[in-house]
Amino acid sequence: MSALQNTARHPSATGGEHNPSTIVLVAVANVAQPEEGVGIVKRFSGQDLIDLFHEVDRPDSNKAIVGVQLAIPPELNGTSRWIAEAIVDIARVRLFSADAQGVDTYAYRLATNAVYRDSVKVEPSDIFEWRSLYELSRANGVDDLELAAHQTWLSTVITRMLNAVNLSVEATES
Repeated sequence: MSALQNTARHPSATGGEHNPSTIVLVAVANVAQPEEGVGIVKRFSGQDLIDLFHEVDRPDSNKAIVGVQLAIPPELNGTSRWIAEAIVDIARVRLFSADAQGVDTYAYRLATNAVYRDSVKVEPSDIFEWRSLYELSRANGVDDLELAAHQTWLSTVITRMLNAVNLSVEATES
């Protein structure tokens, strides 16, 4: 397995933000130079993530996505720490709303089947249309054990990084 290298700024949620915000963290490998390991790229919205997918999908791109994780802040996950979890499905969704048109947005289904959109947990019963844009590969409908182990490892590493950075930031702010 390639070494994990954080080539982006630290995935801290701070920076003047006061609202709880999810962060999509994408593990990207350089296929032309695999010895560089895997870098982490931050995206703060579904649209930003789709833009990254388009960038990586270009014929002249030498990058490959090797994992997509949703970092969920304590205020949204019900614990005192950040949690990173593998995204298994990214979709364009329509949600029920007071407005007859509904809300049209991006949503992420996680390995635990929880569903989030940018900075909001979504109740599955609020979804009336789901159009998958990216779904984790599952040969013959069966989970790939090696891929699942990689995603679990990536979740663990990212969770530790997020908590180390954010706990040290909170300590310096106190």
